[in-house]
Amino acid sequence: MGNLARGPAGQRTRRPGSVLSCAGENHPSLVSGGKTMKTINHLACLLLLGSFAAGVTTPAQAADFDDTGWQVRYHQDFSQDMEGQDGLTFGQDGWLTWQLLNGGTISVSGGTAHLQTPDFSMAALIHSTRVLPAEYRVRVRVGHIAYDLANYEAEDLENPDFNDHGGYLENGVYFLTLTDGLCVGGECAEMWWHWHRKMVIDVDNHMNYVGGGETFHPVFMVYMGLEDNGGDQGHVLRTWDGTIWDDSPWNWNVAHTYAYATWYWAEVEKQDGHLTLRLYDDDRNILQETDPVPLELINAMDDPVEYLYLGEPHTDDYEGEVYFDDLTLLVPAASPVEGDRAGALLPARAVPNPFNPATTIHWEQGQAGLVSIAVHDVQGRLVAAVEGQERGAGAQTWTWNGRDRQGRAVPAGVYVYRVVTPGGLRQGKIALVR
Repeated sequence: MGNLARGPAGQRTRRPGSVLSCAGENHPSLVSGGKTMKTINHLACLLLLGSFAAGVTTPAQAADFDDTGWQVRYHQDFSQDMEGQDGLTFGQDGWLTWQLLNGGTISVSGGTAHLQTPDFSMAALIHSTRVLPAEYRVRVRVGHIAYDLANYEAEDLENPDFNDHGGYLENGVYFLTLTDGLCVGGECAEMWWHWHRKMVIDVDNHMNYVGGGETFHPVFMVYMGLEDNGGDQGHVLRTWDGTIWDDSPWNWNVAHTYAYATWYWAEVEKQDGHLTLRLYDDDRNILQETDPVPLELINAMDDPVEYLYLGEPHTDDYEGEVYFDDLTLLVPAASPVEGDRAGALLPARAVPNPFNPATTIHWEQGQAGLVSIAVHDVQGRLVAAVEGQERGAGAQTWTWNGRDRQGRAVPAGVYVYRVVTPGGLRQGKIALVR
């Protein structure tokens, strides 16, 4: 990365609901070589507590979010260091999974997830493993978005897959995105999102390399309308201009301009038949709050299948990185868990298990739709896959013969299968013996 790639050091604030960071929270500003300097943290806490005893005035704390009437269903604070592996689940009840394409990486260290895509063909994503509940509020802390604007390579500009947007190079990060399904493999490139997004809060870095290298950093707050944009452009965009939703045929209103080395909070709320988007600064002051949008105006909102995505879906033009922290899914207080929606991983079983030479995965699904099946080894490498297969409702099976995508017999060992259906994700381990 170039000189613009700065880490999140020193930019953290306390987490929602906490009152003092002396309770063992990691701070990137005190991290060296991936290990927290707890002694320094404890000394800082002692000094802070001493200042209270001496009557010294301390700086005002950031306000908490007003989540009256909501309860936390899931919370991921990225407190456990790990390396993201494509297709493997993590978090409470395995409610999240990594999705990496063409060498994109995600590393979790010091309490933040660091997403890197050092080439324009890469992607680094986190998504929910099951459909979202009927009503929810989802919020994430995101920041330190940086792009290497100087790292242009001649082979990139000459690559037929490279999109220079008419001289305005751009790159995007999805703060929060709602989709009507899960992308698989190469379809996670740009155009899939144009047809399957319901809404998005994202940032696009734009560089006018034809007109002198001017760069700006717009944050867009968007919902996708019901109409097609024409051709292969997907559904029309409705962007928030800071005052109203613009419903003109083609518009790109900037809701906010982000700053480097800065944290933000992004939030989507779906309740009472409407969708509302919010953007906060790191002290939880609202920067933008949209008017509520009736769900009947939004693409695919009549489809109960709804997944959450965040990350870099396609680096598009130039290389970049971003940090995520504190992802929370809230549901209305005292609301019941609804079957497939927001529950634990859905049931499936493999018979026989252990197996040789083949095993059959059994599951049931409540509705017809596209099903994708993948088998990974324990290192996260894709071994076998079926993408976008149409299946009906009811009992289903799929048999794996212990061979990879090239038809070669794979070695004995433990493998992980994932079945993505319209109702959510099924996952389990199988053991091949030779």
